[in-house]
Amino acid sequence: MKKLLLLPGFLVIIFCVLWFNIDINSERVTTIYGSPALYDINGKLFHVRLSPNSEWQIPIPLEEMGKWLPIVAVNAEDGRFYRHCGIDFLAMARAFYQDIIHVKIVSGASTITSQTVRLAVSERENRKRNFATKIREFIMAVKLENQIPKSKILECYLNLAPFGGNIRGVQAASLIYFGKSASQISRGEACLLIGMLKAPTLYRPDTKPIAALKRRNDVINLMERKNVFTSEEAKRAYLEILPKHKFDMPSRAYHYAELVLNPNPNANEEAVNTTLNLEIQTKLEGILRQSLNDFPDDVTIAAGIVDNKNAALTAWVGNARFSYTNWVDCGRSPRSPGSTLKPFAYLMAIEDGDLTASTLLADSSMAFSGRAPRNFDLKYHGAVTARVALSESLNAPAVRVLRSVGTDRVLSFMRSVGLRHLTQSAGFYGDSLILGGCDVTVLEELEAFTGIASLGIHRPIKFLQDTTSFYTRFASAEGCYIISDILRYNGELSLFARGTLGKQWRMALKTGTSYGLRDAWAAAWTPDYTVVVWAGRPDGTSWEGLIGARAAAPVAVKILRVVSPKSSWYDRPDNLILRNVCTLSGKPPTALCPATKLDFAIENVTKTIPCDIHKFVSGKGVINHLPPEFLPNMPSLPNLPKLSDFKIVSPISGAGVKYFTAPFDFQRKIPMKAEGAVNNVSWFLDGVYIGSSKPDKTFFHPVPDGLHVISASDEAGRSTFIRINVITPAKIPAPTLKLN
Repeated sequence: MKKLLLLPGFLVIIFCVLWFNIDINSERVTTIYGSPALYDINGKLFHVRLSPNSEWQIPIPLEEMGKWLPIVAVNAEDGRFYRHCGIDFLAMARAFYQDIIHVKIVSGASTITSQTVRLAVSERENRKRNFATKIREFIMAVKLENQIPKSKILECYLNLAPFGGNIRGVQAASLIYFGKSASQISRGEACLLIGMLKAPTLYRPDTKPIAALKRRNDVINLMERKNVFTSEEAKRAYLEILPKHKFDMPSRAYHYAELVLNPNPNANEEAVNTTLNLEIQTKLEGILRQSLNDFPDDVTIAAGIVDNKNAALTAWVGNARFSYTNWVDCGRSPRSPGSTLKPFAYLMAIEDGDLTASTLLADSSMAFSGRAPRNFDLKYHGAVTARVALSESLNAPAVRVLRSVGTDRVLSFMRSVGLRHLTQSAGFYGDSLILGGCDVTVLEELEAFTGIASLGIHRPIKFLQDTTSFYTRFASAEGCYIISDILRYNGELSLFARGTLGKQWRMALKTGTSYGLRDAWAAAWTPDYTVVVWAGRPDGTSWEGLIGARAAAPVAVKILRVVSPKSSWYDRPDNLILRNVCTLSGKPPTALCPATKLDFAIENVTKTIPCDIHKFVSGKGVINHLPPEFLPNMPSLPNLPKLSDFKIVSPISGAGVKYFTAPFDFQRKIPMKAEGAVNNVSWFLDGVYIGSSKPDKTFFHPVPDGLHVISASDEAGRSTFIRINVITPAKIPAPTLKLN
């Protein structure tokens, strides 16, 4: 017995010797390599993956652990935690006395601090659990208390503590056992988790419910005896039902998580605050799932949404048919863009001053590497405005614009806005660059079109909130405004949608269809958001329904209606002016031009070459002189018979003539008819293309009240016009839709 009494003194001497030879680095304790945990823009956890140690572990600050977990942990595990120096000498004396009396280990003297050291240092170093390791941990515990505050030690302990299987830390345990975060758990749930710390495998509620219930109740009883819980609070805690099964960890937005984690292998060192908006992501997923009902089972959709104010990827679905057997992210797979890249060539021509929305372009046969580019409808339309050519995605005018700007310049321009898969030379692509003979991804198109939607500011797409955005101006705000105005899409919105979104709701839309019907595209934007949608088969095979306007555009419109219903349109940039131009040529008018209209132009940039189509010929008066390339069927021109006079016979035009519509005809469609036309007649209202008709057939189109110019052109390049004054007697406003 005397020798036993000398043991404490001997231990004190050993302790002092070891004190000067054992040190601890607090950074090793506070640095926790947990699971990659992704949070959305509002701080909501949406995706978690296993840690490098194949564990579920999500470190969180102490203040996010709720009220009860820290309180119960201290009172159940280390009642004098806030009073001792890392070693509880009273607990050590008690344990020593009990162990001597029973001649075996009855209780331990570990503190929360020493357990933290064990979890953070000894376990990582794979040290054996023996007396020497215990002494080492006690020394480190005392030194750790002098380096970091108690609250940080408690935080580290609760983040490192095991909770059965591969679950570590209170946040992961709360999510898996209760399906909610640690900040939301109740008194009884806190007692269950802290009770598990004594033997995590023995007290698991999913595999050992009886033992878990008894252990939880013991902890509740202890909390009542220590006056942590009132008697009533303890009763309610006893009545709480134990979880019967584990919950799955959050795994939303798989392809978005891949975008963030794959290029960022160090993301597992801390919580990852992404730019994803979980609410918008949910809406996007719902729209795409619903849209898949219109497609065969092997056709999928990829889509992304970018917030234009900071180029942040707000939502992303790489494959709407995602499953463990169909996991490929089609949104990052290079595919043919079809006609979606045409706006960038037009934008360069506008920036050069050579093009406006009213500029006349030729949609006719032309040399193209031994072939002639044809439109989707396999027809040519002759002389068309740039607005018509781009909005209807006509191929021959686009190739002419590409050639006028220069393929090298356009290619370089496209690369500068984020189209990184354009790696070949301009000679390799040739004219096909503008028709889809190249590869891009949905993510790249999002970046490029976000630049136009941001009125000429290019920023790389950002996925993380703390990413610094560097921007460059690649085009003028005026040029991007004109492109957006040309592609402005009013809908064919239903009356309900128009009433819901408002009369001022607008969006821009550009579609594309790849050769062979393999890819359907749509890029759409408002001032607030940009959306790109792709539809196709992952293996690249064709399907007859893969047409941009039919497969992708409706989806893009639905998405923007949902995520951007209150978006207004752009304010007109300062240097964008309205000028008078010839209704036919789109150039500044001369005295010979019979009619003019207003058109956008960039001040001091857009060229002011006057109209050269209307010419005076002696004996014939003013004629329209269109170059041969403006005629839709150039090869047949030499054999054309003598042409009849081309004129508009309905509606009637003349000085003082007024056209009265029926009072209750709210559509006010007016019959238009031309005689003497060669092939199809193209109709224009105040210089804007409104449709076409067969020769000698009547064309109906709504015309609002007021003075207007109605013009027509045929495929021989001739044009004619009339002026009309439309009046509706006793005009009654159209009824508005009342929503109950």
